[in-house]
Amino acid sequence: MRIKYPVQFQNRKNNLPLSPLYLTGETNLVEIMELVSGIFLSKRVVTHNGAESPLTEIGRAFEYLFNIKLGNIHKKHENVIRRKINKRTEFLDILRKAITEESKNKGYL
Repeated sequence: MRIKYPVQFQNRKNNLPLSPLYLTGETNLVEIMELVSGIFLSKRVVTHNGAESPLTEIGRAFEYLFNIKLGNIHKKHENVIRRKINKRTEFLDILRKAITEESKNKGYL
């Protein structure tokens, strides 16, 4: 006999509810790490006391937001910044293109 929804029975480290958001099958973790790395390097996110937010905290927030596990966040961050120049911000470029297209479609460009 198998449990139909085993996630409900797993011990969780905190009592936060699961996020209702999930990534599509075409999204991979390195794409999410582009976002995490960009936010971290821009220093646009701070902790509750105004200190610079650590890379791992930003990564953990995305893990919660999308119900994912990034694994070794520092290693994945290095993988993002070591990518070839034309691949380094591939996902961010997709996002930029999507926003530009929507702006065109709505007549703002």
